[in-house]
Amino acid sequence: MSAPYFTWSQLGEICQGNYLLSPDTGLSSGVTAVWDDSRTVTPGSLFVAVKGEFQDGHRHASSAVKSGAAALCLQEAPSLAAQQELARLGVTCLLVEDSLAAFQALARAHRQKFPALLELAITGSSGKTSTKEFCAAIFEQRWPGRVLKTQGNTNNHYGVPRNLLRLQENHAAAVLELGSNHPGEIAQLAALSSPSVALVSNIGAAHLEFFHDLEGVAKEKFSLFKALPPDGRAVFPYAARNYASLKEALKERKCLSFGDCIEADLCAEYLGYHEDGYRVRLTWKQSGISKQFGWHIGGAHQAQNAAAAAAAATLIGMSPDEIVLGLQNAVLPGERMQVFQQAGITWCNDAYNANPDSALAALHWFAELSKNAKAQVAVLGDMRELGENSAQAHINLLQKALEILPKARIVSVGEQIRAAAESLHMEHFTDLQSVKKIKSELIDGSYVLLKASNGLKLYQLPHEI
Repeated sequence: MSAPYFTWSQLGEICQGNYLLSPDTGLSSGVTAVWDDSRTVTPGSLFVAVKGEFQDGHRHASSAVKSGAAALCLQEAPSLAAQQELARLGVTCLLVEDSLAAFQALARAHRQKFPALLELAITGSSGKTSTKEFCAAIFEQRWPGRVLKTQGNTNNHYGVPRNLLRLQENHAAAVLELGSNHPGEIAQLAALSSPSVALVSNIGAAHLEFFHDLEGVAKEKFSLFKALPPDGRAVFPYAARNYASLKEALKERKCLSFGDCIEADLCAEYLGYHEDGYRVRLTWKQSGISKQFGWHIGGAHQAQNAAAAAAAATLIGMSPDEIVLGLQNAVLPGERMQVFQQAGITWCNDAYNANPDSALAALHWFAELSKNAKAQVAVLGDMRELGENSAQAHINLLQKALEILPKARIVSVGEQIRAAAESLHMEHFTDLQSVKKIKSELIDGSYVLLKASNGLKLYQLPHEI
């Protein structure tokens, strides 16, 4: 029998809880896994009923038991009748003050079981998920089948512990994405994950509703470097070199910068589309080595993400050849720069999320991709959580769209972009249901860009009837 994830005594100690229904130590020594999603529960595991803003795991405890959970971690005591039923089924019940804190504590404890693990933590205003995929693909060249990476973009105070709890003994490296929409969150997530290498993809106007200005964003993102051990290594964008918070966080750490200029330690030049796909040139400043290669991912911003990943891989001793091969094998997840054809229309879907920087990058990418199209249509939606900067940011976006795509039909969608569209006398729709009428107006050979914050669900437009 394999050793348990956690013994019964460890569970009580780590979660700082008390057993409402004690375990049968003669039957098992502990739990085989830890889950916070009842749909993923496996036999013999612990289900932690996390109580969040939109979901309450206590409502799904019975489903977890039906799926074979050996134990429940709850912050609300079940009814007497429910306790009697759990006792009849032999299910252990641990009562804690805060189930989310318990879940995070278990993740931290599990991470500490792997002191030799190489962990790269990534944050930034945009580009986190793409950079994570690029880093993981590169690391796979060194450790095939032994690299754990964040699933999707599960990068918050629920997702990071969930990913840490997936660690197994066979993992040699982990690439974790850390997100933040309020001050202090990166420090908390970094304390959970204990990275040995940290990467900040960029500093941009995201979540300004909570960070107020770019210096506030920079302070939050670069706090990741402060979580590194004394021998930790850091990767940062050359364009952000003058932020005071960067200089404070870096101190004497070993680090590399990346950017689109020769002054950066890793310089990426985006060479555009060629017969064999998009082309990028990476140049290592210290060695003078330069590698030009083709890959299937377009956009100058993705070349910068590739440079960031290359810098991280260089810091851990990987060769330029390993790095390039990894980048060529990288695949982006859904709703990010997806290009597909449907009934004569080419859809360019980048509608998972949006902020001013990522939206501008999407416009440039789409302009290059659709330059020979019979018609161009850009569907641009709300960029959320921009606070007092929202109105001007949406005006700037639409003005840039008119400048970059002078022949395109520009369509705006959502409440936050409405005022900007009206001030510029541009076409506007309130939501996904209303904008779907444009589908009947598209001609064969049209290219359509979808870019907005995830809440608008613009990525569903190609499939709407």
